[in-house]
Amino acid sequence: MRDVSKMKLLCSSFCKQYQSDAKFYVDESNSSGLRHLVVVYDKGGYRGAKEFAAGIPRHWTNQDVVDVILWDHPDTRYPAWEVPARAYGSPMLDRFRD
Repeated sequence: MRDVSKMKLLCSSFCKQYQSDAKFYVDESNSSGLRHLVVVYDKGGYRGAKEFAAGIPRHWTNQDVVDVILWDHPDTRYPAWEVPARAYGSPMLDRFRD
């Protein structure tokens, strides 16, 4: 698991899909210069994983990331921040439209 003490805490929220509290961090230490969203689940997320990470598009602000985190749609199998990775195999966050 990554050392979250070196990351910026963005927010905390309850993840209803995994019935777990989640903490959201921005990791800016990647050598490529690409920021990553790192999510740490208290009780475990997809298949029991304690952590999830996805790249943040370069033009996104922290508010764009928070908007994805807070996007709530009742029919999603995965939390919004995991949909690009789980449903489409994308390593980057993306916005969703109804």
